[in-house]
Amino acid sequence: MYIHQALILCDDMLEHLEGVEAHLVVHTTLPELNKFEERMEWLSRSAVKAEMLVITTREEEENKKGGKRREAELEVQQRLPAKDIKPVVKVDPLDPKHSHETQKNIPPTENDKEQQISLGMEDTSSNALEKLQPHQTSFEVKNTELAVDESSPAAARPDPPGDAHLNAAQPSEASDAEFQELLKAWNLRNAAKDLDLPPAPSGPTEEPSCPELPDTTTSDVRVVDDTASLDSFQTVEDSAASLAVEPFSAARTTVYNYGVLAWSRHLVVPCYDLGGAPDISTNIGQAMHQLGVAKSRARAVQRFAWPHVSSGKSVIVVGNMQIGKTWSYLPTVCQRSHKELQCRPADGHGPSCIFVCPNQSQGKQIGRWMSTMLRSLGSEVAFEDVVTHWDKSQVADIVCRLSRPVGILLTSVDLLFELLSTHHSRNAPIFDPQAVKCIALDNLNDMVRLLPDLTMKLLKRLPEVLKLTQSQSQTKCNLYVSGRIWHTDLMVQRILPLMRDDVLILFDDALEASVYGGVQLDTQLVQEDQKIEQLKRLIERRQPAEQRAVVVCSSAAEVLQLRRKLDAMGLNAETCVSEACYANVAQWRQQSTVGPLLVTDDVVPRLRCGQLTLLVHYSLATSWMRFKQRFSLFYENLKAPALHAGGQSVIFVQATDVDSIWILSDFLLKHELPRPIHFLAILSQRRLAEPQHPGRLKLCRQLTAFGDCLRHSCKYRHVMWQHEVPPPAHYPTTGPIRFSVLACNSPASLSVRLGDHFPTVVHFLNVPMTQLGQQVQRHYEVEEHRRRHPNPVPGERAVVKNINRYERADVVSVENNGKVVVQLLDTSTELVSYNASQLYACDAIFKDQPREAMEVRITGLEPQSLDRLWPEDVRNVVRKQFFSRRQNKRNRQFYAVVQATIHQTIFVRDVHDEEGNDLRSFVTSRFRAHEDERCLDKLTAMVQSSRDFPQGC
Repeated sequence: MYIHQALILCDDMLEHLEGVEAHLVVHTTLPELNKFEERMEWLSRSAVKAEMLVITTREEEENKKGGKRREAELEVQQRLPAKDIKPVVKVDPLDPKHSHETQKNIPPTENDKEQQISLGMEDTSSNALEKLQPHQTSFEVKNTELAVDESSPAAARPDPPGDAHLNAAQPSEASDAEFQELLKAWNLRNAAKDLDLPPAPSGPTEEPSCPELPDTTTSDVRVVDDTASLDSFQTVEDSAASLAVEPFSAARTTVYNYGVLAWSRHLVVPCYDLGGAPDISTNIGQAMHQLGVAKSRARAVQRFAWPHVSSGKSVIVVGNMQIGKTWSYLPTVCQRSHKELQCRPADGHGPSCIFVCPNQSQGKQIGRWMSTMLRSLGSEVAFEDVVTHWDKSQVADIVCRLSRPVGILLTSVDLLFELLSTHHSRNAPIFDPQAVKCIALDNLNDMVRLLPDLTMKLLKRLPEVLKLTQSQSQTKCNLYVSGRIWHTDLMVQRILPLMRDDVLILFDDALEASVYGGVQLDTQLVQEDQKIEQLKRLIERRQPAEQRAVVVCSSAAEVLQLRRKLDAMGLNAETCVSEACYANVAQWRQQSTVGPLLVTDDVVPRLRCGQLTLLVHYSLATSWMRFKQRFSLFYENLKAPALHAGGQSVIFVQATDVDSIWILSDFLLKHELPRPIHFLAILSQRRLAEPQHPGRLKLCRQLTAFGDCLRHSCKYRHVMWQHEVPPPAHYPTTGPIRFSVLACNSPASLSVRLGDHFPTVVHFLNVPMTQLGQQVQRHYEVEEHRRRHPNPVPGERAVVKNINRYERADVVSVENNGKVVVQLLDTSTELVSYNASQLYACDAIFKDQPREAMEVRITGLEPQSLDRLWPEDVRNVVRKQFFSRRQNKRNRQFYAVVQATIHQTIFVRDVHDEEGNDLRSFVTSRFRAHEDERCLDKLTAMVQSSRDFPQGC
């Protein structure tokens, strides 16, 4: 027999052989019986029947007689391969031609693209990586790793130290007789399969454990390894179900070995470094190495993204910061824009690629990376490679430059929307739908957080102008999206419809992947002495009894203590507190009726527990990152058919875990999950420890606006002094009021002026001005009347020049940097910062006059966030649409009914205009908002708990 090609590998690599035709298998060493049985299981999946040859040595027979055998259930042996073994990627058995050596040159067929899906997990252990790749000895970590965002040069880092003690394991002993007996058992098993009989019981098939992982909670990225080994990869068929509606509806099975959840309808072959993405040019790769990116290997998400994106497909990357999301598609953006630009006609217009960032600070760094890579490619045309747009005042120049072909337009959400909606037209186009080949939305979650309204408008405008929803016969424009959060509604309704069926979705965050997969999150407030009873009820509630539950604790001592308590209650439980216990987990998985599995955070990264019905967080993790890692236990659910997918995660929280409660509440609100009222009640009752001199602190604005404070940390005072409660004497306290709006501070807060008390006599610079305001303006226009304030202190009255108007103001605070914060009195209630030299002394004739501007606030109307800050674009929509000045009506009047007046704020249920339109419904029907029905009660409690001003402060 002629051997065409020989492959030498160890048992740990067998799982990569499925679909590879093997005609001859030579066993040079024999492992333990159960390990050999696992070896035969993998070899049986070959497409052809293979002949087998066993080579044994005399030393093995002697050792066998000496009784040196070790039990696999007691100790897991780690094996490392020879240095010349390279990674092998498992592919579909129906398509054996896709081996590691040929995958670069043989793309998947169209039928493959419609019928295949890849879904995998990448291990977070750097030691597992060394089982597949030679040790890197020349890589050096630079100090710039911690400099910028996720796409910084920190993407490449060395293998962690401390692996020198791991040597190749010596082969374990087995005799020829045992081998023959094992072959007989194996033949019987195959016969049973052919007869549709149940197979004989076999030993566990779990993977061997790995050395202890480094703590992933550290902030030093040099210690965190998210580029683990490609232990296995499998492709399966996908159903025709819509990705946007039911992404996990297909019946399929995959292997759990990756730290990244990858979803695609097409064959996805991950790479180890840039060499596995041949479509990325050598020049681009060299430029990336100069920037410190991928010098040694690709990061976890980049391993999937680079081959996929560079071949002309779309991608969505979701994960934490500093994981290399931007670099997953930035090389392709630069290379593709450069290629398209060389072919653009001279009479063309607009960019070939559009790159959108949340703000200028992030965009400038990306622009520098773009320039470096584009310089490496050179250019044969006189067109601009990159056009950056960060300044509204420069829009005319940008429009002129876009009238010719350019490579990349790098800009922000608001400025791109302005270009699309205002400056692009059929007669004067600046965007060519046929020329735009890719669009990148970098850090989408920040766009949604800072400018939610404009982001939604942009996502609606883009397909209209660039015809992204046209048929594929028009033009192919790829969309690249990255972010830290999976916004289900946004992705399903806006993003995925713009992508073709070649999209790849990557999750580097187990918790975000669980939200995507439909895992139910249930947070429960449980006292310490009641946790065991609550856990018992959860376990007994499982139907049927074979449904599996895992309970995670923060320490091994807690696990052992919990097991003793459950044993006393008559509940059997299995434990796993170290790598030596992984064999117990394998036995637990094989049992039909099981109790809960109790584990610690230390074993979670390498734990294989199968599909779960229930995951109980008995105690919280020591960090948020370790807590999110627990949800990797749900990956088997996410890879299963829809009937078994999902699961429930129950989180036990105590009322004293304030920091954890805030983080969990923030997560739930950002993902638009049910509002955690029981958690927010705890946060609202929290008060910071009173400092030594509380009288010197300013009053918290959240407290006076909502009756409580939900900030994670707050440096302001959370108790009112009794003299602060009463409002100024001329403020209305009950009944209806009629007013004009001076400024819209937020959708729920207005600066108003009562028309009956302070009638308008003139408009100055488009601002209504009363008689007092007119007198102040005329007085301080005379230079000799303007005297600098000698020593501004909080509480004093001064005069400032605000937008060419002289206005009265109260000094609020004097900062250490010499700035003075004042509150305007007559045209607004906003706080403004000035230099001390810009304050003028307020003359006596104006000092004692009452303030004319008052704050009116809609009671209980607040944004869906713990900081309670309305986005700027939402405020602009309310200001321009609801409070717009109509033709021939410069002094629009509004009406409200006073509910309460506390301090300097008038609380009303709603605000109506003259046509009967109300502000509350205008806001709640357009934006994410929360209406707190208990707000007035909390304000009343705040007043009732006010104290006397402390003496000596």
